[in-house]
Amino acid sequence: MADSRRLNRYADMLKRALGNIIEFKMQDPNKGFVTLTRVKVSVDLKIATIYYTVLGGEDQKNLTKKVLKRSIPFIKNELKPYITTRWMPELRFFFDDTLEQAERINELLKKIKDDSPSEEK
Repeated sequence: MADSRRLNRYADMLKRALGNIIEFKMQDPNKGFVTLTRVKVSVDLKIATIYYTVLGGEDQKNLTKKVLKRSIPFIKNELKPYITTRWMPELRFFFDDTLEQAERINELLKKIKDDSPSEEK
């Protein structure tokens, strides 16, 4: 089994390599402007969960999701020189909506603050 430092190093290496592959080697114009936010690797190093964001609306998010899904074989092939383990990890892409949720929370807090009576003396 891998220790947490090894997992973190492996995940960081994957994030850098995947970022370069998606940014510079994928030629699909529909991918949009993709930013990898986080990569998690399973303890056995066989599954890599990749979280990403993309600029644009819902249409662009859906288009990018389709492009990434159909590009997994290409990405795996380009990733081979970077992999030092026995197995090529299974790549799973998920949209990271953390920033959108934080923005919604901030808007709700601002609305609550604006709706509350001010305490003036």
